[in-house]
This record gives sequence, C-alpha cells and structure tokens, in this order.
Amino acid sequence: MNWKKVCAVSELDDKSMKSMTIDGIEVLVIRSGNTINVIPPSCPHMLTALTEGIFDGCVLTCTKHLWQWNIEDGTPLGQAEAPLLKYETRQEAGEVYANVEKELSYEYDC
Repeated sequence: MNWKKVCAVSELDDKSMKSMTIDGIEVLVIRSGNTINVIPPSCPHMLTALTEGIFDGCVLTCTKHLWQWNIEDGTPLGQAEAPLLKYETRQEAGEVYANVEKELSYEYDC
C-alpha cells in the first residue's frame, strides 16, 4: 500500500470539497460529517471538473450534464451511468490518509 497524508481533518469544513495534489496526483477531497472521501477530480462522464459541481452534503452533482452520485458509496443517482472511483482512505490521529498506489482515472468515449 502507498498511504500518503492528504491533510488534517480540521482543514476540511463539513459538507465541503477541496482540490488537492497527493504525490503529483490531482484529487478532490470531500467531507460529509465524519466521512471523508478522496476521488478523481473529473466527472466519469466527461472531463468536467467536479470542483465546479454542487455538493449538498450527501449528493455530488456535476453541473455539465447533471449526473449525480451518492457520495457515501459513489453509486450513481438519476441519469448518471457510472459510479465514482474512490481512493481507499483512513483517518488516524486527526489526519486523513489515502492509498495513492496508482492514479484512478475514467475511460472517456469522447
């Protein structure tokens, strides 16, 4: 495993998204309560930046084509046809770590 420190939990507001780079890999860190997810920064549909999306604390919406996901498990909602990829994460002593052994990316048909 290639566990890397992402940030301190205290750096993330509840119901927030934050772009970060971990060992040269661009990621989007999303916090909902005590749950923190680290995902690729682009929509699985097209190369739209999810940082421009809307996050209500439970659902992440890409504003380009309105694809949506349950952030808890990455499952698609509504018209979304693909799940979100997620890096394995853990929290220890107030710090967030992600397994960035390899960069997660989507295959696009465009």
